[in-house]
Amino acid sequence: MGDISEMCSFVMERINTFLDMELDEDTANSMREHLSACETCVDEVSVWQALRTAIKNAHMPQRCSSDLVERVTAKIRATQTTLEIA
Repeated sequence: MGDISEMCSFVMERINTFLDMELDEDTANSMREHLSACETCVDEVSVWQALRTAIKNAHMPQRCSSDLVERVTAKIRATQTTLEIA
């Protein structure tokens, strides 16, 4: 990991693992040291952090309550029974 471009590549390949805190201590420390001196890599990490936050905070569809599922299922069954009789 001699020159800065090699280290930048090293950091870029491990951003998510770094953010997930899944790197061994030595690798994480090497990345922190590089990030303290490389604005380009700091910017890239910031973009990934923002993306992760946006995904985490996205309004995802919520699951229906079990009560609602039971009522809808009962209504479908009742409708099917009515259609079978007719």
